[in-house]
Amino acid sequence: MAEVEDSARSANVPEAEASLHRRGLFFRVEDWLLAGWIVLAAPALAQAGGSAGPFDSGHPIDGMLLLAGFCGAVACLATRSSDAPAGAGAALNSASIGPLVAGLMLVGGSALAELGLDPAAAFAPTFGIVLVIGVLQSRLPVVPTAVRRALVTPYLLVAGGMFWSIVRQVTGGLGLTAQLGTELDALSSAAGPIGLLILGAAVYYAMLIYAPRQISEREGSPIEWLARFALFVASVGLGLGWLAVLGA
Repeated sequence: MAEVEDSARSANVPEAEASLHRRGLFFRVEDWLLAGWIVLAAPALAQAGGSAGPFDSGHPIDGMLLLAGFCGAVACLATRSSDAPAGAGAALNSASIGPLVAGLMLVGGSALAELGLDPAAAFAPTFGIVLVIGVLQSRLPVVPTAVRRALVTPYLLVAGGMFWSIVRQVTGGLGLTAQLGTELDALSSAAGPIGLLILGAAVYYAMLIYAPRQISEREGSPIEWLARFALFVASVGLGLGWLAVLGA
């Protein structure tokens, strides 16, 4: 009887996913929050002097935001979903855990650097925390998936803001893309750098956006994630664009 129920449940999964596709639900709340943060909050923080790239110092506001995101992601990792689908494995057994640990070290180290501390002090403790969580994962507290998603969301926002700051430093604001509007020949000369930026964005997105979201809840088809990544890239461009219009 149990095998029949599991088979019926599995058969309903594709049908549910197809229903989501028919309704066009490619994006979730996290995607729109991340886009809004990159377009509005990250540029505003940069103008106020409170945002910087990885391992920069002297930005305590950015440091506190990064630290809050780091703590939220660790809290998400230290819980299990009470409403996870049947057969879902432990989070630390998924392929997303490696990129997530690397991302946690980057965000944690950057938070300490912004607060005037040694960024290397975050690396070993982060690895140790994940190791302890892995040992205790069968005894971790159980919470609804919605709670785990909420815990990891601040991490997504500060990670997106960090990437926006990196792109701004690399491109000098919007100087690279501004060439495209002045010279047709600039398209070919800028295609290479823009392609490298998009490739870098894909790696960054996989490490600091996709991986933690898969840890909190395994969901989304390849098409959905491509659409979400496209929204992320467009948000970075819009965030740079309105500052360029203001001459900032």
